[in-house]
Amino acid sequence: MKKIILFAMVVLFGLPCFAQTKFRNLTYEEAIVTAKLENKLVFIDFYTDWCGPCKRMMSDVFPQKSVGDYMNSHFVCIKINAEKEGKELANLYQIKAYPTFIVINADKKIILTKVGMAPADIFINEIDRMLDPDRTPARMKERYENGERTPELISSYASWLLKDAYENDKNQAQKEKAILIINDYFNNLNDEEKTNPINLFIYKDYIQKPTDEIARFMVKHINEFPKTSQSVINTVLSKLYHDQLYAYLTNSDKYDANTYKLVKTENNELGYNDNGCYDLIYQLIECYAKGNLNEYLDLCEQLYELMSQESRDSLISNMSKLISTKDTNTRQRASKFVRSKLANMEITQMYVTVYDLMLLEGVGH
Repeated sequence: MKKIILFAMVVLFGLPCFAQTKFRNLTYEEAIVTAKLENKLVFIDFYTDWCGPCKRMMSDVFPQKSVGDYMNSHFVCIKINAEKEGKELANLYQIKAYPTFIVINADKKIILTKVGMAPADIFINEIDRMLDPDRTPARMKERYENGERTPELISSYASWLLKDAYENDKNQAQKEKAILIINDYFNNLNDEEKTNPINLFIYKDYIQKPTDEIARFMVKHINEFPKTSQSVINTVLSKLYHDQLYAYLTNSDKYDANTYKLVKTENNELGYNDNGCYDLIYQLIECYAKGNLNEYLDLCEQLYELMSQESRDSLISNMSKLISTKDTNTRQRASKFVRSKLANMEITQMYVTVYDLMLLEGVGH
C-alpha cells in the first residue's frame, strides 16, 4: 500500500515537469488580478465545443514542453467557451473565428490577436514576434532594408511574409520575396554557418523541392550537422522525398525521370524506405510513366489492397488527374475501379473521392 501511495504522489507532484501549458480555473476578472500580481499578461483561448482545430491545439500543441515553458513564463492562461459562459466577452473582443487567441494587459487592452491553429514551434515563434515591438512588420522591413542580416531577423521577417501572404491571399510575389530573402541569406553563409543550429529555421520551413539548392546542401553535408540537429534534418528530408513521390503518384507534379531517379535513390540510401513503405508507390509511378493507362489500371487493381491508407486515399481521390485521357473505355474502367472502393471509405474521404469521380465521369461538363 505504501508503494502505491508513494507512486501516486510521484505521479501527482511530478506532473509539472511535463511543462504543459497551465490553463487556470479563473474567471476573466480573476485572471486580470492574478496577472497583475505575477507581472504577466493574460492569454485567452476562445474556443467552442464543435471546433476541431481548438481540440487539436489542446491535444497536440499546448501539452508540449516548449510551449508550456513559454506560455507559463509569460502569461496567466485561461480558456473561455465563446458560445457559453464567454459569449458576452467574445462579443466584446469581436471574436469571429475559432480558435482565436488574444493577449491582454492589466488594462484589458488587446496586445495581440492570433487566429487558427499552428504547429508548436510556429505558434510560439509567432506569439513571441507579435509581443516584440522590434519585430512588427514595419520595423522588420526597416531593419532588413538597413542591411541587418541576423538569424533572428531573417527567420521572423521571412516567416511573417509567408504567413501574411497565405492568410490574406496576397499575390505570389510576397511568397517569392520570403524565399528570396532566405536564399540570399543562405548563400552568404559559409558551410560552418549553414550547419549551425541557429540556422535550422532555413531547412524547416523554406525548401520546396528535393532539387532546391538548400536541399542539395543538406544531403551533401548531412553528416556535418551536429547530432542535436540530425533529427530535424532527417525529418525535413524525409518529408521532401515523401511529398515529391506523392506528387508523382497523384500526377500533381509533372513526372521528370532525372528527378525521380534522384529522389528514389536518395530516399533509399538515407533509410527512409528501409521498411519498404515506398516500394508499391515506386511501382505505380514507374508504370504510369510508361504511358499505358490500361496496364496502369491493372497494377492499381493488383496493388490497392496492399497499399497504406495514405497512398490508397491519395491514389483514389486523384484518379481524374491520372486518367486524363479522352478514351471513354479507359475512363469508364477507372470509374468502375473507384466506385468499387467507395463503400469501405471513411465519410470524409468519400466526399473527396466522389467529387473527383464526378470530374472523371464528366458530370456537369
